Amino acid sequence: MASYRAIAGILNALKDLLEARMVGGLDAVLEAPSVKLLGTSQLNDTPSGNALGVYLHRISVDPFGRNRYLQPNDPNQPRQPELPVNLHLLLIGWTDKATNEGTLLSWGMQQIGSSIDLDVSHLGLADPGWGEAERVQLQPQDMNTEDLLRIWDGLPRDYMLSAPYLIKTLRLEPDPRVEDGPPVKTIVTPMEAL
Repeated sequence: MASYRAIAGILNALKDLLEARMVGGLDAVLEAPSVKLLGTSQLNDTPSGNALGVYLHRISVDPFGRNRYLQPNDPNQPRQPELPVNLHLLLIGWTDKATNEGTLLSWGMQQIGSSIDLDVSHLGLADPGWGEAERVQLQPQDMNTEDLLRIWDGLPRDYMLSAPYLIKTLRLEPDPRVEDGPPVKTIVTPMEAL
């Protein structure tokens, strides 16, 4: 079961996977291609070089997994709900050259294809709580042009060539339960000497 560290781990695993695939392929066409994880503050920067940008623009609760519960390790404990989340990404041709923008984005879309699975081999070091059977899938997100432009309207820069993707479903473990201590039986209040 993943912890809060899995979100950063998934983004870094995707970056590493795409950069490994660039070697011997895209690097023969473009000068020094890379993958860049973008935050909202980096969207203010002027693109330079040849990078495929990955921008996490939204995290949502998966509506189809909301009512799943985890089996407790101790049979005397109640079952705890898991938190299934989806990560909404934009792949962006992050470059200052118009021809390279399309090349970077189409290459990224081709590498992902219809989907990429990330599992414990990609995420085990980022989040030790990641289980052997757990996996997430990166797939194209169905989004119309109007919704895509609404996302860009809320960002600190003008529209850039981009494609929406969805990572589903990341199952986060619940926060550990806080155990109550024994009941308070005596209160000792120190008194100052008169």
